[in-house]
Amino acid sequence: MIKKKLNSDCEEEIENQRFNKVHISKVPIMLMSDVCRLHGKSEKELTELRECPFDEGGYFIVNGIDRVLIGQERMSTNHVYVFQMRQPNKYAYVAEFRSRVKYPNRQPGPLFVRMLSKTRAKMGILATLSSIREEIPIVIVFRALGVISDKQIIEYICYDFLDTEMTVLLQPSLEEACYIRNQELALEYIGKLGAPASVTEKEESSMYAEDILKMEMLPHVDDSEPFVNDKKAHNFGYIIHRLLLCALNRRDADYRDNFGNKRLDLAGPLLGSLFRMLFSKFTGGVQPLVKKFVDKEKDFKLDAIIAKKEKIITSGLNYSLATGNWSKSNAGDTRTGVSGVKLYNKCLHLVTLEKNKFSYRV
Repeated sequence: MIKKKLNSDCEEEIENQRFNKVHISKVPIMLMSDVCRLHGKSEKELTELRECPFDEGGYFIVNGIDRVLIGQERMSTNHVYVFQMRQPNKYAYVAEFRSRVKYPNRQPGPLFVRMLSKTRAKMGILATLSSIREEIPIVIVFRALGVISDKQIIEYICYDFLDTEMTVLLQPSLEEACYIRNQELALEYIGKLGAPASVTEKEESSMYAEDILKMEMLPHVDDSEPFVNDKKAHNFGYIIHRLLLCALNRRDADYRDNFGNKRLDLAGPLLGSLFRMLFSKFTGGVQPLVKKFVDKEKDFKLDAIIAKKEKIITSGLNYSLATGNWSKSNAGDTRTGVSGVKLYNKCLHLVTLEKNKFSYRV
């Protein structure tokens, strides 16, 4: 709760009250997990609770129906993958890198580097950063990171000035960004592509671009100052180097279906990614309400505002578990079939029974 009051000298003071525990949602509990009331019960205790002692758990009960989460395949993180595109295609090669930090509550930051095919006028190389859908010439990204001169950029990518084949492939990209020669212009360029419509000032768009480069581009790179941009530039250069090696047939392209490149997300990571998206949606709903009171300089109770939006997370979790539609981000990226009816629950019912004779499990 935040209040404003006048002291004895008629000066305005702000009184803050800190809430350590605020209820924001209800979360479904996996049966037999550490926080389940059945965890650690003996066979006798389970029988007394009218539960099957042979039930191993590992599923959720949503609307009276047992739902199990199905593991989802994904590409492993913090590895560079270069794929050759089938022609005819706009792109000849695509390099992918999904950066994941050691903290599991952060969403992996995807980075894509694409080389245009020979059918285009120039075989330029473009990058797509997280949160910015527009493609950005790689040289502009380097200059936004503080690597300004063409010579420096070639050093970060080629590692050898005598490698003329690789420098020739970089020439179209260097020419494409010839009109942006310093860091300020590069940040302004990136900011215009990705900043919200409400951001109109050049300084604000440049600050937005700085935040994207610092927080969302290659977040696994150590962010200790003052060399964070230099480290990211080296990593970015290595991704482009791998792309050029494949383009010059010095290295084979990766195989997307190689099982060694796959990882499996089970219930924990799946629920974590869903909760992260719903929590972001929840804070986005609470923030405007708080801002309204702050702008009008009125007292307000934070827990009362949160109570209006607490169903966002609860309903979102229940909906995804019940339908299997799993949203990974606010951008509408949705997977289907993530949850399903528990298999043995189907096999047990050998005879069709009338529903009104049985009550739902809750």
